[in-house]
Amino acid sequence: MVSLFKEKTTIGVFRLILLSVVVHAKFFIHSPAVLPQPDNLLLAPLLGLIKNWPTLVLATIYHGLVVIQALRLNYILGNHKLFAHTNFTVAMCYILFTGLLPEWCNITGALVINLLIIWLIHLLCQLYHTQKPGAVVFNIGMITGISVLLYPPAFILVLIMLVGIMIIRSFKFTQVVTYLIGAVLPLYFLGSYLYLYGSFHQLYLYLPKLDFRQPLIANKGTLIGSFALIVVCLLGGFSYLQAGMHKLLILARKCWIILCLMLICFIPTIFTVQDASWTVVLLLMPPAAAIAGNLFYYNQQKVFLSVLFWLLIFSAWFYSFNGWALLPKG
Repeated sequence: MVSLFKEKTTIGVFRLILLSVVVHAKFFIHSPAVLPQPDNLLLAPLLGLIKNWPTLVLATIYHGLVVIQALRLNYILGNHKLFAHTNFTVAMCYILFTGLLPEWCNITGALVINLLIIWLIHLLCQLYHTQKPGAVVFNIGMITGISVLLYPPAFILVLIMLVGIMIIRSFKFTQVVTYLIGAVLPLYFLGSYLYLYGSFHQLYLYLPKLDFRQPLIANKGTLIGSFALIVVCLLGGFSYLQAGMHKLLILARKCWIILCLMLICFIPTIFTVQDASWTVVLLLMPPAAAIAGNLFYYNQQKVFLSVLFWLLIFSAWFYSFNGWALLPKG
């Protein structure tokens, strides 16, 4: 099965759509829930509009978001030569990972913001070749600022993108200033709007609420099993990435460094954002899928890859349908 996603064919897109339907088979019985954060004053009202839509429509929206994000991320990495040849293994990993936790099978702010995160990855890659870096840097800053306002738990993006710009291009103070102006501009417009309507004192409600805390664990078995599979894929992918790094172009190496940095920086988010749930971990999916894609692309052990592939699918089914309740109790 994995070999089908290593091919660069048009039918690969339909295979990804089918894979999303298979991984999220739960939607044939239960529609994905729309879970806006109550204290999110910008994105929550938008998600609230679709909360009571029909099951088929919500399932279609979810599949659309996941497949579009997977394809877009896959295209960016292939277009900028982060892999030797174009393939669909990154998109495959992205779809498989989204099914591992029940919290990730819902329409949430984190899922929506991944669209912007993948866009930012594209802009960083584009920054290397552009003749007008100032415009691209400003766009990166502005999209980062919008992302944080729409989904405050993504606040660490401000630092990640700043470091990413310095990695892609040599340090220039003007670029840092341009980036910061772009990042602050959405907050400035929001503050201006609130000021005009006499609500400027509520501006703090739109900012991240930091608080070191232990997230709620509803089912330890599901959590441990899901993250164990992801860690196995990441370790395998990272080993193949490290082995082939010297063969890549300079841009590809820099992009992989940024993706690894993004993965590391997003990990503590679940422990630092007040009232954050495990849906926040969805922010890790773009860099995690990118790194794990190396394992499924470069590894030639078909039996091992097939076992891992089906283990990911069966785990998604088991956790989605609460398979723990079917096991005998000791």
